[in-house]
Amino acid sequence: MLFALFFAIINRLNIMKTIFDEHKDTIVDPKTQKRLNEPLVDKTGFNEGHEDFLHMLIKKIETGELDVHSPQTLYNRAVYDKLHEEEQEKADLTAINLMSTIRQLEALWKQAKKSTFQIQNLVETIFQMKSTFEEKHGDVYII
Repeated sequence: MLFALFFAIINRLNIMKTIFDEHKDTIVDPKTQKRLNEPLVDKTGFNEGHEDFLHMLIKKIETGELDVHSPQTLYNRAVYDKLHEEEQEKADLTAINLMSTIRQLEALWKQAKKSTFQIQNLVETIFQMKSTFEEKHGDVYII
C-alpha cells in the first residue's frame, strides 16, 4: 500500500513538472498582467458599522490611545482588573492576537489611506475576535 502511494505521488509530481515545463516560457499579455496586478475589490463594501469601527481604530492609534506595540493599551481596566486570573490570561492572549492584526491594519492604512479589500477583511477579523471574546468575558477592550 505504501509503495503504491509513493508511486502515485511521484506520478503526480511528474505531471505537475510537465505542465510547468510546457508553460515556463509563456508570456502573459500586458492587459491580462495588468488585471492580475490589480488588488481584489469587494464591491459590497464594509459590513454595517465596520467602517466606523475602522475609523475609531485609526483615530485611537493616531492619538496614541492605542499603541500597536503594547497590547495593554487595549484593556478597559475597569473590567479587566475584575477578571479572574485565568480570564485575564485569556484576555492577554486575545489582546496579543488583536494587536498583531491591528498592526497589519495600520500598515495597510498608512499605504492606502482608503478602504481596500484587505483592510475590510482585517477589520472584520478584529471585530469578530473582539466580539467573540467580549460575549463571554464582558467589555474587556476599549475598541
